[in-house]
Amino acid sequence: MQYILLAGAVFNSIGGISIFALFAKLTPSQRAHPPDYALYRLFTGGTAFTFSALYLYLFLNPQYAVPFLIFGMALKFWAFVVSLVAYGRYKLPKTDLFTFGVPNAILAILFALYLLA
Repeated sequence: MQYILLAGAVFNSIGGISIFALFAKLTPSQRAHPPDYALYRLFTGGTAFTFSALYLYLFLNPQYAVPFLIFGMALKFWAFVVSLVAYGRYKLPKTDLFTFGVPNAILAILFALYLLA
């Protein structure tokens, strides 16, 4: 069960790298439109790395996992729900739903299993 924490760390690291890589590919005008796009993209990438570090820490110190995983599980379920809403209502591409929303749902379920074990 402890490897679920490592899976969370790896998933968030890949997410952070993907966010920064996509941002780096944009032209300066694409990065600046809308004006707050760069802020949200950079903050989101940094947040992904922060959670990656947290899950790695919990993998190494599982005695602290329970309270953090309750929060992490809720956040992962929320990421899935907002992905569904964005897909259904705002035309989020299906590939984004399956690369962001579905993996977050899977990790949320794995975190729930960890908490129930």
